[in-house]
Amino acid sequence: MQLSQSELDAVLGTVENPIRRRIIARLSEEPNYQLQLSKELGLSQQLVAKHLVTMEDAGLVSTTPQDSPRGPPRKEYLLTKSFSVTIDLAPNLFRARMFSFGAVPGIHEGDERTQVSGVLRYPEGASRIRPLTRVVAEVDKKLKEMEEERAVLLYLRSLALREAARITTSLPNDDRRKVLRYLMREQGDGIGNISASLGLQKQVVGEILEEIEKELIGSD
Repeated sequence: MQLSQSELDAVLGTVENPIRRRIIARLSEEPNYQLQLSKELGLSQQLVAKHLVTMEDAGLVSTTPQDSPRGPPRKEYLLTKSFSVTIDLAPNLFRARMFSFGAVPGIHEGDERTQVSGVLRYPEGASRIRPLTRVVAEVDKKLKEMEEERAVLLYLRSLALREAARITTSLPNDDRRKVLRYLMREQGDGIGNISASLGLQKQVVGEILEEIEKELIGSD
C-alpha cells in the first residue's frame, strides 16, 4: 500500500539522521533497551533517549514494559512499521515514494502461496534455520533481479523525459511548457492536481489541455 506524502515526509525527516539509522538497524535485528543500545552503539544514554523519543513520536518505534532483574521495570523498544522508500533522481526525473508491506491483503505467514509456509511445517527449533536461509537467499536474488530491471526502466524513462524537456523548451508559452512536462511525468492526473502542483489557475490549465487535445486529434 502506497503511503501519503505527509507520511513520507515524516519518515524521511526521522531517518535522515545517521544516529537514528544506526538505532533502527539495531532494532531491526531484535527489540532492545535504551541502556543496551547506548553500550552497543557507543553513545551516551541521553543521546539515545533523545533519538528514541523522536522515533516514537514519528510512530517508527513503540515500547513495552519489561521486568528488570536488578531494578524497576524498563522499556523495551521495537520497530512498529514495515515500509520501503524509493527516491529516483536524475536530470528531468524526480520521484519519491513510500509503500507499506507490513500487511499485504490476502497474504499471511501460513499462506500456501509463500515459501515460508512450507518451512513452518518443520519441527520447532534450529532445524528451521537452513530452509529459512534458503528462502531469504531466493528472495534476495529475485529482489536483485527486479532492481536491475528497474534501473534499466528508470534510465529509459529519464531519456524520454529529457527528450520531452528538450522539445518543450522551444515553446513560447511557459505555462503550456509546464503543463506538458507535468503530463509526461504524471499521466492521468486531473485538472485539480495539475493546478495545485504547478500553481496555475484551473481555468488556465483547462484551456491548455483543450488546446493540446485539439492538436492531438488533428494529428491523427
